[in-house]
Amino acid sequence: MDAPVSIAVLTFLIAALSMSALYFAFTASKESMKSEVRRRLQTIAVNQPTEEEMPTYLKREVMSDIPLVNRMLFRVPLALKAENLLDQADVKMKVGMYFVLTLISACAGLALGMLLGRGLPLALMTASVLGSLPTLYLLRKKQARIRKFTEQFPDTLDMIARSLRAGHSITSAMYVVSQEMPDPVSKVFRVAYDEQTLGLSLMESLSNMTNRIDSLDLSFFVTAVNIQREAGGNLAEILEKLGVTIRERFRILGQLRVYTAQGRLSGVILGILPVALAMILWMMNPGYLKVLILTRVGVYMLVTAVALQVIGALIIRKIIRIQI
Repeated sequence: MDAPVSIAVLTFLIAALSMSALYFAFTASKESMKSEVRRRLQTIAVNQPTEEEMPTYLKREVMSDIPLVNRMLFRVPLALKAENLLDQADVKMKVGMYFVLTLISACAGLALGMLLGRGLPLALMTASVLGSLPTLYLLRKKQARIRKFTEQFPDTLDMIARSLRAGHSITSAMYVVSQEMPDPVSKVFRVAYDEQTLGLSLMESLSNMTNRIDSLDLSFFVTAVNIQREAGGNLAEILEKLGVTIRERFRILGQLRVYTAQGRLSGVILGILPVALAMILWMMNPGYLKVLILTRVGVYMLVTAVALQVIGALIIRKIIRIQI
């Protein structure tokens, strides 16, 4: 197939998929409370070990909108992971729309690579880069949400400890947190409280919390509550000490950021310097860099340089990131 025909086909696919994405976005904006309940029931359903253990009425509720698509997505492990990622990033998007956006981005990258006329390898590379953008966006949103949750969590533990000392149950304390704390802590605890209202046990709702927020501090909290329910003990005192430990870790992390400031600055400079130098050379003498774009060997050299630059940035990032 000729390049113009291929580009025309890819353009048609991108337009069709874009219309589908707009349709999905419009229908998502019309979701009601019933849709939110269905989404939460679906989260409970996909966490079941096997499909046979899921109640029949729950199957009908999950598969009601588009039975064939929902049934197919339910059987695909990648779709379940995507659902979990969307939930952790707190993005109001269906799994189907996420796959459509990924496909649109990949087709756009493929069309861009073919438009440049540098062969199939470059087209596949641009397709993979643009196709990964939705996933990278979700991962960034997930990390930002975890960071914000971790910053709020010590105050959350103090609030729960005070509620327990005042004579409230752990469930009532979780309700207080869902009403008084800002997002994302309030939403995570509100969903856990609603799950208990709908019939889940405390252990199950706490376990689901750790699935929504990939936080080590939250795992410590859930473990402390589970141990206290089984063996007894002063849960309020344990939570207060856990809050002190988290704050101390924040203080140490602040010191580490000061100590690694030079390494982070070096990584930023090494990442920006080649790009800035290439732009300056292009403005001063465009013909000097055209060999990297107009020849096949130059394109391969440019792609290799970018790949090595990314690998070097990842290595520097790995060195300056110290886990506590």
